[in-house]
Amino acid sequence: MKKTILFIFVILACHVSHAQYFCTTEGTELHYVNYDEAGQSVSNETAVVGYAGRNGENVSASYINKIVTNKQKGNTSYTRFDWNYDGNQTVCVEDLMFGPYIDSDSDPAKYDTAARTAMQEELKFKGNNALVLKRQAKAGESMPDRSYSLIANMLKNEITISGATYMGEERISTTAGKFDCLKISYLKRTKVLLKSTTHRINEWYAEGIGLVKSESFDMKGKPAGKTLLVKIVK
Repeated sequence: MKKTILFIFVILACHVSHAQYFCTTEGTELHYVNYDEAGQSVSNETAVVGYAGRNGENVSASYINKIVTNKQKGNTSYTRFDWNYDGNQTVCVEDLMFGPYIDSDSDPAKYDTAARTAMQEELKFKGNNALVLKRQAKAGESMPDRSYSLIANMLKNEITISGATYMGEERISTTAGKFDCLKISYLKRTKVLLKSTTHRINEWYAEGIGLVKSESFDMKGKPAGKTLLVKIVK
């Protein structure tokens, strides 16, 4: 009974009066499982709300994500997501510099704007990888295209997001609970040297939580991977 009450409390605590698509309760853990194209679990991912703040209508938070890949040596990696809500739209930026910074054995406590800028220069990051989610977006409404590039594993990666569209609201049920989500869909093209791969991505975001579910498909409609929110703890 106590566990049930605590679970309900955590769910409610993640929601504030603003309709932002992220949690602002520091210390909350969002647990995900990542699956491959065959539906087999390939990694477990935990997003921890490490910082949250408010300044008038502006609300912000940072998620530190730890990814543990199954059956792989040196299987732990990190990334970071910075969220902001201005009273009208939620902006999510994956900090692609955080993981390489941690991999370089640098002190996480010293990661700041200067460190991020230095990593951007080293990895030659260019472009825009910000996801924007509008409040009360109507189904069929388009979203801006965006693209970015960086050096990863000594190779230039070019990513283009196009044809993004709001698909309306949909209720998603997982082992973490039931969530009323905003669904979006887009094409993600990844080019490494002369090889290009394009996938159709569908994502579901819940207010006060963030990503609940993501699915990817190749251009023939075959599954290419999936991510599910499976647990929320504090």
